[in-house]
Amino acid sequence: MVLSMKEKKGVPRQRLEQSLGEVMEEMRRLEQKISLKADEVVFTMAIAHRKEIDRLQEDIIALREEMKLLKKDQKELHMNHHFSLMREKKRA
Repeated sequence: MVLSMKEKKGVPRQRLEQSLGEVMEEMRRLEQKISLKADEVVFTMAIAHRKEIDRLQEDIIALREEMKLLKKDQKELHMNHHFSLMREKKRA
């Protein structure tokens, strides 16, 4: 079987270039989608981290307040104990 010149060439050059252009355009669209998705993921993670940081800061503030109260209570107990000892010495 003898093939003509057109059959030997396969796909015409114009069609090949058109197909290549379409593939490249699809790749560009996919790259944009991937980039957008990556940006969305980073944004979502940043929001989640910000919320966690805010929660931890609130916990730290609460712990500081609790420490202040404990120190105050400890000081009062120490003072009461000291005065009790002084009263006992006066009685003796």
